[in-house]
This record gives sequence, C-alpha cells and structure tokens, in this order.
Amino acid sequence: MKRKPLIVVLLGVLAALVAGSAWALHGKEASVPAAVEKKAADPDDLESFSKQKIFFGHQSVGANIITGLEATYNGPGKPTLTVVETRDDPPGSGGYLAHAPMGVNGDPDGKIVDFESVMNSKMGDAVDVAVLKLCYADITAGTDVNAVFQKYTAMMTRLEAAHPGVKFIYTTVPLTTDHGWKQTVKSWIGRDDQMGPADNVARQRYNELIRERYGDSGRLFDIAAVESTADTEPTERSHDGTTYYVLNQGLAADPGHLNELGARVAAAEFIDILAGQPSR
Repeated sequence: MKRKPLIVVLLGVLAALVAGSAWALHGKEASVPAAVEKKAADPDDLESFSKQKIFFGHQSVGANIITGLEATYNGPGKPTLTVVETRDDPPGSGGYLAHAPMGVNGDPDGKIVDFESVMNSKMGDAVDVAVLKLCYADITAGTDVNAVFQKYTAMMTRLEAAHPGVKFIYTTVPLTTDHGWKQTVKSWIGRDDQMGPADNVARQRYNELIRERYGDSGRLFDIAAVESTADTEPTERSHDGTTYYVLNQGLAADPGHLNELGARVAAAEFIDILAGQPSR
C-alpha cells in the first residue's frame, strides 16, 4: 500500500488528536443504560432454549455470545445447557447448542458457502434451529454490501426449501466502537483496522437491508441493535451526512468484541429469540 506524504500524516495526527479529545467528552454517552444492564433471560425461556437442537455458525463475537450463554446457565436451579463444538457430528437425543467456526473473517462469501455445506450434511437433518452470524470484519467500507446481502438471502432461501423442518434465524452483523485517536493515526499511515466510521456506515447499510427483509419474521437476532443499545439510548453517530450506530463502549472488551456484560446481554437476546421456536 502506498504511504501518505509526511505532511498529510502529520495533519491527520493533529485531526485525530482533536477528534480524540472531542470523543473523550462525547464518550460519556457510552455508559450502558440501566434497562440494558439489567436485561436477563426469562426463566421459562431458559428452559425452552435448552431443549432446542441448535446449530450456530460464527467466529469470535459468536464465541463471546456462547460465553454469555454458559454464564447465564451457570447457577443453582438453572436448566442444563449442553454446548458442543462440532460441524459434522450432532449430539444424540435432548437439546444442545452445537457450534463451529465458519470460514475466515473478511470473507463473507466463504462463510456463506461453509454454512450451507454444514447444513446440507448431517446437521441439517438433526437440528431444530440454525444460525449463521457474520462478523464485523466481513462488512467494511470496501465491501459490496448489496452483493453480500443477495448471497446471504439466496443461501437462506435455498436452505429453507431444502430443510423445511429447520427454523433459520437471521442476524445483523456486529458493530465496532468509535475510532480512538491511535486507530485513526494508524489508518493514516496505511494500517487501517477497518473499524472506522465508514466501516460502521457499511454495516449500517447491510443491517438495514437485513431488517427490511427479515424484521417482521420473528426470527431476527439483531446483534447490532443489542450492541448499540438501540432499544433505549442508542450510540448514534454521523459520518458524511449518514447516521450510523456503534458498539457501546460499556459493552465492549475491545473495539470489536463483547465484555462480560455485553456477552450476557447478547446471550439474553439470543435466548429470547430462540425460545419461541418450536422443537421437534
């Protein structure tokens, strides 16, 4: 990648420092709303979720959600949640959450192909519910958002026709936090982490397409809405006249992943969505 002239980099550093100072003042809004912090799964939903046969294809944010699920089910009086990592050997009788990494980050097409392959194997005949979660790294400023959306929806249409007994859960893509000044400087010297405003704008476009297509289905796991606390006090930003949302700092372990609270809140939403899906 061609590096920028030094004077351009220095101007960028100055702009980043100014932006970083403004962000520090603005960042107080990132405190987690009380309603979000208190969010918890209904006890009846815990029981219902644990009885489902579920396959969850994901990468690292998905691993955060699984950690949140395990923490939610850990305690006296809680039902048992069986979690097993597998892509081709579903457990036998009883409910379970089978999961596996899909493809590689940054290649949404590969993840879509991988998920379809898994579901067209033994897994598709074994589960009640199946979920593919793309990653924030799969949708960035350089992504052809419409092309990814069309491939995702076409894949879901094929799978739903091939496996009418499976409830496919749709997902939005996760978000990242605002750029701090260090990340902004790195982007100016050719080391962009793909977590800047333009990247979250692309995620916003993709998520709006997903919500428009699947929002009324009762089967949308809106991860981005959870991360941005959109139901209460959304972490809203503007870039080049476009409104977009970011991962709330209070739910973040780093710019792209969930901390303990974020994992628990996302897990509660996951349970809420899946608890209403009928088991075989």
